[in-house]
Amino acid sequence: MSRSLNLKYRPKTFEEVTGQTVTTTILKRIVETRNFKNVYLFAGKTGSGKTTCARIFANEINRGLGSPIEIDAASNNGVDQVRAIIDAANQRALAGEYKIYIIDECHAITSAGWQAFLKGIEEPPMYTIFIFCTTEPTKIPATVLNRMQRYNFTAISMEGIKNRLNYICEQEGFTNYKETCDLISKISQGCMRDAITYLEQCADLSTDLSVENTKKILGDFSYESMFKLTWAIEEKDESKILATIDSMANAGQDLKYFIDLYLEFCLDLVKFIYFKDIAVTKIPAYLATPDNDVVQYTVSKPNSDKLFLSLVDTLLELKLNIKYDNSVGTTIEAYLLKFIRGLTE
Repeated sequence: MSRSLNLKYRPKTFEEVTGQTVTTTILKRIVETRNFKNVYLFAGKTGSGKTTCARIFANEINRGLGSPIEIDAASNNGVDQVRAIIDAANQRALAGEYKIYIIDECHAITSAGWQAFLKGIEEPPMYTIFIFCTTEPTKIPATVLNRMQRYNFTAISMEGIKNRLNYICEQEGFTNYKETCDLISKISQGCMRDAITYLEQCADLSTDLSVENTKKILGDFSYESMFKLTWAIEEKDESKILATIDSMANAGQDLKYFIDLYLEFCLDLVKFIYFKDIAVTKIPAYLATPDNDVVQYTVSKPNSDKLFLSLVDTLLELKLNIKYDNSVGTTIEAYLLKFIRGLTE
């Protein structure tokens, strides 16, 4: 069984990490000076490199000796589990100068669990280091946050993701991958892990990563589908709108995620109207070529900016209302039908 691309190309050094230059520079400096703290917090959106950097940092701290102890807080978040961690942390490491714990998804720790952790964080053994990782730092009690050295991980830029995907494609011998890497970099929303997963899914179909092959994998969340829905809205064609949403629902697509993507897409159309430059958007460049300028076609109607700004308002409201909705498809259809009927009033 071959390793996944995410595992195969996971960075092993700070130099290989994409998009976190400021943080990795600071961490390298800490390693050089050997001026370590006992408690660190790596906070940022999913797929931004928090856990990867925690592993690299731990390896550098112990000069490659031993391995950090990784704990998933989502399943080890109660008082008893935390007390067991604190008790073990008081024992010296068998290998390496420091005993290092990486606590992933630490926002899942219960209030009582954090209270149990507080003593260990306040007075940890000098040879023990905790590295907490989270996507939701606001869920960590202030009394704990105040005792952590915090580093924020930003969403990885589209350019950074695209360059990394291109590198992987070169190493793997994939062909016709440039436009596909550009497309994936724009739909992965700053998450390197998701981007590499998309790439691998496309490569499972064919190592020829042409856009045509890629769209077979991306399915109804492709830009082609979003353009078709937009044209149906512009034409006030209720049957086409319903057919598009029904098609995605029947294919088992995550419609809440689709609305997130479609909201971003409509904002990109507004940006294109104002700036006349596809580069300021996340829309792939191949959709705005002289021979295939579907972007210009979509925004060419009079008052397009007002239409899309109004649609953005509707999608924002829709996004909030379907957050806990069990009939997402029906709600989306109702909102879009109401929107186009408002255009004729």
